[in-house]
Amino acid sequence: MKEKVIQSKFEGSSLAKNSVYNLLGFAIPMLVAIILLPYVLRGLGQERFGILSIAWIVIGYFSLFDLGIGRSVTKIIAEKIGSNEIEQIPPLFWTAFYLMLCFSVCGALGLFFLVPWIVFDVLKISNDLRIETLHSFYLLIISIPVVTTSASIRGILEAYQEFRIINYIRSSLGVSGFVMPLICLMFTKSVVWITLSLVIFRIIVWMLYLYKCFKINPALKLKNSFDSALIKPIFKLSSWMSISSVIVPLNVYLDRFMIGAFISAAAIAYYVTPYEITSKLLIIPGAFAGVMFPAISATYRTDPEFSNKLLVKASKYIFLILYPMVFLIVAFAQEGMSFWVGGQFANQSYTVMQILAVGTLFNSIGYIPYAFLDGIGRPDINAKVQLVELPFYFLLLWFSIKKGGINGAAFAWGIRTTVDFMVLWFFAQRFSPVKKRIKIGWTHGVVILFILVSSIVFMIHDNVMFKIISSAVIMSTFLLFSWHSILQKEEKTFIKSKLKYLTSVA
Repeated sequence: MKEKVIQSKFEGSSLAKNSVYNLLGFAIPMLVAIILLPYVLRGLGQERFGILSIAWIVIGYFSLFDLGIGRSVTKIIAEKIGSNEIEQIPPLFWTAFYLMLCFSVCGALGLFFLVPWIVFDVLKISNDLRIETLHSFYLLIISIPVVTTSASIRGILEAYQEFRIINYIRSSLGVSGFVMPLICLMFTKSVVWITLSLVIFRIIVWMLYLYKCFKINPALKLKNSFDSALIKPIFKLSSWMSISSVIVPLNVYLDRFMIGAFISAAAIAYYVTPYEITSKLLIIPGAFAGVMFPAISATYRTDPEFSNKLLVKASKYIFLILYPMVFLIVAFAQEGMSFWVGGQFANQSYTVMQILAVGTLFNSIGYIPYAFLDGIGRPDINAKVQLVELPFYFLLLWFSIKKGGINGAAFAWGIRTTVDFMVLWFFAQRFSPVKKRIKIGWTHGVVILFILVSSIVFMIHDNVMFKIISSAVIMSTFLLFSWHSILQKEEKTFIKSKLKYLTSVA
């Protein structure tokens, strides 16, 4: 009976429900960001907003100090759950927790001495804001152990497929990133106080995650010990994941740091604002990949066909969902940005939004083979791909920013994400436990060509009526093509049944 309960966590219906929880957990902060970000931008001003955006980046990047341990332990614990070896979970969890705490404290101490150099020599910040920025960065350093160990605590909940709990907390955290600055702006424009409020909220989240872990597995409270014998198996898997945990965020955030270094902190605002919108599309692949990773970890040995099916279906669904959104963003970027943040600001950043949107589509699909390779125990492939990409991406960014400013940075980012997707998909198929390979036929090639041509057309055209009419034609064509050439028979049947149900209810 107990084994049936455990296996039910990885059934298709449960995975779909958890993906919805993940989607809502990311979508709610996204909606709040769309509404509140313009007020935060106007309240802080462009330079302070640029500094705050760097603070957001730094908070997210602190997860590198877990050295991949959090993700590797999630995989190991998911395997233990899948094989019904629950009693082995507490020592794994606490050993990983103490390792991450130790590394994060050491990392925080090292960064403490680098902060003045970053603020005064690396970033181009006006003199009257340098001390304010310095103190804000010191506050962020204090939060490093909290942010790092939060990832490990959340990881055990992911292994147990407790995505409902995770996303209640995650959505609150995401909303706080915009609500707390607005509350602080009622009293002060100082980035120091805003940063302090964000750090305090992170501590509250850390306590909530730990409380929920104790509820889901009470044995964690009783067996709070460090087992040195578990260090080797943990690091055997986490060594490559640790490289990814450093390189992936660097690849993601390098563009903003280079814009701040080569242009100005104010220019970051013109780049980050459209990025905040396009990057929110990543909630969809993030929702799928977050559920896929522990599910594949638990099932790829006992049911490799199921794991491979997850890879294919998740990639396909992400494309079908995201392409219409990306297309409309590209088509109406200038009009949307003008309505959202004003015409003057939009003229500086709408082209960035168009380029980033196209890159985001490929980046989104790339989430799935990345999660698949980690899940089947090949994180080394992901790490090696990221390592090879980094120097080429740095050179491309340097050249593109020098020649094209923030538009050049967006172009370089889009090239990287597209290449990343193609390489990861190739390796996911090559190292899949299933020998049957997925062949991409001419129809899929037509779809890719369709994406490129339609996106380019809307990047260079500025007639609104042309955009509206053409969008209707292209979207209709895309839907018909997807229905006849991409969706399988059982998927069509499922969609028809749901539409019939919704019609009857209405």
